[in-house]
Amino acid sequence: MPVVKSKEFYSTEGFDEWSERTGLYPDENYVIQKYLYPGLKTLEAGTGGGRILGEMKNLGFTSLYGYDFVPAFIERAKQRDTSGSICFEVQDATCLNYEDSSFDQILYLQQLISSIDDETGRVKAVKEAYRILRVGGTAIFSFISFETRTGGVMYQLYLMYLYLIRKLIGSSRSVQYTPLKTGGGAIFLDSSPYLYRYKLQEAYQDLTEVGFKVAAIASREQIIQGIMCDSLAAMSEQPIKGAIYFVCKK
Repeated sequence: MPVVKSKEFYSTEGFDEWSERTGLYPDENYVIQKYLYPGLKTLEAGTGGGRILGEMKNLGFTSLYGYDFVPAFIERAKQRDTSGSICFEVQDATCLNYEDSSFDQILYLQQLISSIDDETGRVKAVKEAYRILRVGGTAIFSFISFETRTGGVMYQLYLMYLYLIRKLIGSSRSVQYTPLKTGGGAIFLDSSPYLYRYKLQEAYQDLTEVGFKVAAIASREQIIQGIMCDSLAAMSEQPIKGAIYFVCKK
């Protein structure tokens, strides 16, 4: 089966879904309004069709920037921003053109880091995020969770299926990599591109190793209750349901 890169997927069959989404999800709205300030220079990574930045503009945020590695997403985002007040650019999260300490606030939501399907690329993206944030600035990341309880028994059975099929074909790919494509039975063919599902400790380590200081952690389960944990130890005692959010300082 030919390898499909995530950029190819988002440029073709995944384009409509990610470019036409609207509104903020409750967890996104919560972390944005709780931890970010409207008047500060803010960047969103992996903006897609500009959904989040458009809603932030409606909330009163004024100095907004966004990038994506799919040119068609950026074109769509510019079309949706009829005021032209948001600066959208084509850039790659692993190698950004922004200068050091360019932004007061950065958003890596929509599980952007998890969509980078090689470890080297994920590490580079986190390092680049740290580089472009000013000292004292705020970064918010979300990761797809490997330890989520959302999927219940079916999720566990699916992970077992992936493990067995990879064992059968001699693949060393971890079950933390799950197929991005879910239509037409593709998910059962173990086809690329992949999403990487982070363990809680692993995501925390990847952020802190580059220098981020984690100020708050929660999964969607806690956020919908208005709860944010102030340490890894506290979060480790909580059930993980949905994406994991990390609020970081530099």
